[in-house]
Amino acid sequence: MKDLQSLSEQILNKTKAKGQNKLEDAEKISVAKIEESRLTLVEQQKARKAAILKKVANDFDREQQTLKNKERNAVLKEKQVILKSVFQQALEKMNTWDETHFAQFLNGVLAQAGDSKAYSIVPGAKSIAHFKGKELQQLLVKYPAVKISEESIPNKAGFILQEGGVDYNYCFDDLIEDVKNDFAAELATLAFQDEK
Repeated sequence: MKDLQSLSEQILNKTKAKGQNKLEDAEKISVAKIEESRLTLVEQQKARKAAILKKVANDFDREQQTLKNKERNAVLKEKQVILKSVFQQALEKMNTWDETHFAQFLNGVLAQAGDSKAYSIVPGAKSIAHFKGKELQQLLVKYPAVKISEESIPNKAGFILQEGGVDYNYCFDDLIEDVKNDFAAELATLAFQDEK
C-alpha cells in the first residue's frame, strides 16, 4: 500500500511538474505575444503620430506658400497700379504740353526723319491748336517738304507722320503704350529694386 501511495505521489508530482512546465511555457508564450502586440501598438502609434505630424507640416507649408503667393500677388497688383499711374501721368503731361514742348518734340521727329523726303503730318484733334501756333509755323519753315493735313485724328493728341504710304504713329497714347510694353518690366525692376 505504501508503494501504491508512493507511486501515486510520484505520478501526481510528475503530472504537476509537467503541468507546471506547460503552464510556464504557456505564460512565456503569452508574455511574448503580449509584448509583441504591445510593440506593434507602439509602432502603429508612432506611425500614426508621424503621419499626423507630416500632414500638419504639409498643411502648414501649403498654407505658408498660399500666404506668400497672396502677398506676392497683392504686391504685384499694387506695383501694376503704380506703374499704370506713372504711364497715365506721363500721357497727361504730354497731352498738356505747351506749344514750346510740342514744337521741340516735332522738331526731334522731323530731324530724325530727314528733310530729303516729302512728309505729310496728320494732327491729332487734341493737338490742332499747336499746329496753328507761331512756334510750329516757324519750325515748319525749316522743313519745306512737310505739309500739314487738313484732316485730323479724332480724340488723339500728337500726330501721324506719313511718307510714301507709310504711317509713323506719334500719337501720345500709342507712344506711351509702346513704351509701356517695351519697358514696363525694366521700369518695375528699377522702381522697386530696394524692396527685395
